[in-house]
Amino acid sequence: MSGTYAYQMVSGMQEKDAHGYPKMAAYLKHYTAYSTEANRGHDTYSISPYDFFDTYLPQYRLAFEADPAGVMCSYNAENGIPSCANDWLLNKQLRAWKPDAMVTTDCGAVRNLRGSPVHAPDDAHAAAYALMNGTDLEMGSMLFSSLGSAVQRGLATEERVDEAVRRTFRVHFTLGRFDPPEATEWSSLGLEAVNSSVHQRISYEAALQSLVLLKNDRALPLKAGARVAVLGPQGVARAGLLSDYACDQVCFAGGDSCIGTIAEGVALANAGGDTTSAGGVDVSGSRTDGIQEALDLAREADSVVLVLGSDKSIEREGIDRSDTALPGIQESFARQVLLLNRPTVLVLTNGGALAIDNLVSRDSATNAPYAIVEAFNPAVLGGKALGASLFGFENRWGKLPVTLYPHSYIRQQPMANYDMSAAPGRTYKYYQGVPLFRFGFGLSLTTFTFACSLPAGGSEEGYSIHCVVKNTGPMEGDEVLQVYHRAADVGHVNHPLPKRALVDFARITVAKGVAGHVLFKLSSSVLEVVNADGRRTLYPGKHELIVS
Repeated sequence: MSGTYAYQMVSGMQEKDAHGYPKMAAYLKHYTAYSTEANRGHDTYSISPYDFFDTYLPQYRLAFEADPAGVMCSYNAENGIPSCANDWLLNKQLRAWKPDAMVTTDCGAVRNLRGSPVHAPDDAHAAAYALMNGTDLEMGSMLFSSLGSAVQRGLATEERVDEAVRRTFRVHFTLGRFDPPEATEWSSLGLEAVNSSVHQRISYEAALQSLVLLKNDRALPLKAGARVAVLGPQGVARAGLLSDYACDQVCFAGGDSCIGTIAEGVALANAGGDTTSAGGVDVSGSRTDGIQEALDLAREADSVVLVLGSDKSIEREGIDRSDTALPGIQESFARQVLLLNRPTVLVLTNGGALAIDNLVSRDSATNAPYAIVEAFNPAVLGGKALGASLFGFENRWGKLPVTLYPHSYIRQQPMANYDMSAAPGRTYKYYQGVPLFRFGFGLSLTTFTFACSLPAGGSEEGYSIHCVVKNTGPMEGDEVLQVYHRAADVGHVNHPLPKRALVDFARITVAKGVAGHVLFKLSSSVLEVVNADGRRTLYPGKHELIVS
């Protein structure tokens, strides 16, 4: 899934003009297995050949089919060898996909080689170690300035320096940096292209499709013209709706005033109604002096939209969360709101997945309508998209791209364990427990039925699956079909086997009472699995292609 996303993004970023100049050079980061911020740059993880080729490399290989310029190597080390000085990772793997792929470090990664796990004795050794093992460009520190000394001392070669220079400057020549500005059509782009109506529509469309409806017990769609209270710290947040890696300036005038809040998005959709809002509590901390105001607004409302979550004060570059529960006193606040027995929609905004075990269902003493929406980081137009979706003016919901684990998972699986299948397992492919919500799950405000057919036997070229999707509900909506492979019965193997693995997916918009068609064309390689040596292998036996 992430490889498909990267492929499409790189393709768009490197779109070529009529003269063959790409719009920009795209790099993939962080290559690879970068999931932990603690002790960043001096950490190392044990990763088997199986996990490399089943989890940590295939998305990059798929993305390289779009021909990105190169990669930024990750801070961490794999099996004791830092990514930015890892010959196997940079030369044997990456450059098997693209021989002239350019590798740049993240900021300070070469300086990190002076410490654990490498302990280079001086700058020249550190610079040579990175260069000779595949890195072309250093960022964030200046240790490559000692490469002249490294060459003189026999630690590095002039040939390798020349190669790094060629790779680095080739990107600039490809972009037309040394040609007249008018040579490329992209130089004619002006301010009118920034925040244009077309771009706003794309941003809005992306926000609509990113929302996931996890639960709907008679709560949605909301009725316009009603009294709606939007409560919770993320309901009135602006910059807090952005990802933890958002740029420093989003709005033309600086600040965050151009980012619509979720409360404003709900008010926009609730035409003729009365929309009130209050934060109630902070994202983190224990402040309680806003709770009473929020509860009073809830009592006066016909429905409540309760917006909770996390922001970059909780997790960002350099900072890991220690807990997947809602930070601060948000859960306690939520339970107070739910006890008022008002129809309530819980909206989660977050980067990393949250564990909401105690909020999946309402207290047994209450029976008011209830819904749960995962909005992730909804960004600039997310509030507007969410408001339109809650009131049923839009019905473009997506599916979960992650597994939502119960809170107990953080005690069962240390973050530093990169073995995907080690009990209780990671991701939908290996997790043996019961998730709060599974990967690929998501509801709609309408209902669908589908039936698929697969010609018996397939062929050497692959398999074609034809699906008919019928909208049997009250409104137009989107459905996302997913195709999974499962090696159902292939006998004994000496490596893990995924419970199932996503091999394709497609979104379709279907009008009320109408049937739409989806055709999946799958290569024969979809039945292969990774073996213990990291090679993709087709085992004889029973294989299943599952559409959900």
